[in-house]
Amino acid sequence: MLHAQVVGNAVASAKHNSLDGYKMLLCQQLDAEGAAAGTPFVAIDLFGAGMHQKVFVSTDGLGAQHIVKDFKSPIRMFIQGLID
Repeated sequence: MLHAQVVGNAVASAKHNSLDGYKMLLCQQLDAEGAAAGTPFVAIDLFGAGMHQKVFVSTDGLGAQHIVKDFKSPIRMFIQGLID
C-alpha cells in the first residue's frame, strides 16, 4: 500500500475494455515527510478522490483485476481509501 496524492486525471481515447466506466487518476507517491517520491502512476478511483487529495493506493494487481472483473486487465493499482 502506498501513501500518495492525486496530481491529475488520466484520459485515454483507447483503453482496455475492463477499464470502461472507471475513473483513472494520476497519483504521486509521497514519502514519510509528505514529499514527492518516485514517478507518478495511474490508479483507478473507487471513492471519488479529488485533485490534490491524499489517498491510500493498493498495488495488489490481483485485487485490481477482481474489482474490474477481468483477470486479463492491465490495471495494477487502485485507490483503496481517502486520507482526511
